[in-house]
Amino acid sequence: RWQLSHRNRWQTSAEFASLALDAGYVVLPPLAGALFLAAGRSPLAGIAAVTAGVTAGFSANLAITGLDPLLAGLSTAGARLLDPDYQVSITANWWFMIASTLLLTAVGTAANRWLVEPRLSPPVAQEIHTGGEGSSREAEDRGLRAAGLVFLAVMALVLGNILIPGAPLYGSGESFPRWMEAMVPLLLLLFLSVGLAYGMGEGSIRNDRDAVRMMSETMKGMGPYIVLAFFAAQFIALFNHSRLGEMLAVTGGGWLAAADLPPAMLTLAFVLLVMLGNLVMGSASAKYAFFAPVFVPMLMLAGISPELTQAAYRVGDSVTNGITPFNPYLVIILVFVRRYLPEAGLGTLLALMMPYTLLFAVAWCLMLGGWVAMGWELGPGGPLLYEQ
Repeated sequence: RWQLSHRNRWQTSAEFASLALDAGYVVLPPLAGALFLAAGRSPLAGIAAVTAGVTAGFSANLAITGLDPLLAGLSTAGARLLDPDYQVSITANWWFMIASTLLLTAVGTAANRWLVEPRLSPPVAQEIHTGGEGSSREAEDRGLRAAGLVFLAVMALVLGNILIPGAPLYGSGESFPRWMEAMVPLLLLLFLSVGLAYGMGEGSIRNDRDAVRMMSETMKGMGPYIVLAFFAAQFIALFNHSRLGEMLAVTGGGWLAAADLPPAMLTLAFVLLVMLGNLVMGSASAKYAFFAPVFVPMLMLAGISPELTQAAYRVGDSVTNGITPFNPYLVIILVFVRRYLPEAGLGTLLALMMPYTLLFAVAWCLMLGGWVAMGWELGPGGPLLYEQ
């Protein structure tokens, strides 16, 4: 049985959830809350730990995700305003993101253990029914074995297509190896096949009707979220229509240009600007689509590479995700929190996430500054400085 006393496991799972991008907001919080409750601990602590990893640690991961090619493409477009032949690699921030995952796991574990959980009331003791538990475990074991075997089979198939000469994913495309260009459909194939294998092995999925029924049952519980999300979407749409977020970004960019700071300080100042911008512009891709054409060439003129600008953006964009009211997924998290604290509001959730935001911001900025000071490469094809 999973020993929940190892707090860092949930933090690591949340960091790794960015492989599935926004799906982590929906999948992990209810699981963490239920498991913490079963272990006799506050379910809010479990939801908070997972939410911190999914929101404040959004960009950190051990593997390349769908966000990497998206940001690399926008960085390339911004860099080519100054250098028409410049190309940002999809793996440009990989080493830095791996190290960030390990750092944020440790920081998030410490925040959960010593700052968040001691402030939460312990759960009311509940009677645990064990009838039929043995058969349930056997079914879960069958599902896990099936999922594991399918995972190995799919990975072997993918590696064969990458490594065997003449295979569809062998060699390079126009800019990157073909397997990098096919990363999104490869992730879809992996998660879909493993999920179906688990459901069929465990016995919950016997035919297509079972899959439809499971999706229908899930949508029944999404009613409160749909109602809240409707009004939240109206407010966000009106704010975007006003273009106040873009105005603030341009104003902040002017201040950075006039500050005439050294590269390391300029990078950290850009992180701070993105953190503030993230409070009023929620979408990572939409925000960077606006930031990249402005700041990538501007920082290149200061000697900062587009890869470093992209890494700094990822830090600033992540740490304030858990406290911005413009993050539409916080409504989903609030629905999960209200299962255990019915009177909770958005302020309750933001207060719960504030310790993670502050600690993640300090630790991640210190790590980025130290990385630049040491002159380490950010990842394969990820230089720190730009030489004109």
